[in-house]
Amino acid sequence: MTAQAFIIKSLFVQNSIMLFSLGAVMFFLIFALVKRKPKHVAAALIWLIIVIWFFNSPFFGFSAVAVSPAGIRLNYGVLSFKNDLLPTHSPWKIETHFSDIKKMKKVYLIRIADHESMKVKGERGLSLLEEIGGAIENLKAQRG
Repeated sequence: MTAQAFIIKSLFVQNSIMLFSLGAVMFFLIFALVKRKPKHVAAALIWLIIVIWFFNSPFFGFSAVAVSPAGIRLNYGVLSFKNDLLPTHSPWKIETHFSDIKKMKKVYLIRIADHESMKVKGERGLSLLEEIGGAIENLKAQRG
């Protein structure tokens, strides 16, 4: 079996948001260091910690999956420390949740081992998650 890559949400957009956020915080940090303003340096460092925490928090799921004989590679983005290579026998499950304040819109995610994907909407998103699950099952069947 050759490697199959699946994009749940655009990794390019996700990485752009991560790098833009990091760049903005770093700009203010360097500006504060040049101006020698300790309060602004402290605030920029706090924002740096918040940005890195957010992109590694449980609120942020993986956006790309590669299924290959080497394992199941999850990609969260460039600022994440949660990128991982899982064994091919990892359990997976598609879950349905409700979004919005009124909890009226259905969103779907795939849970592989203890990792959650980004949430998707609609039948198209659900069918993509089912394709990922199917690829994992095909790999398990080939491994026997």
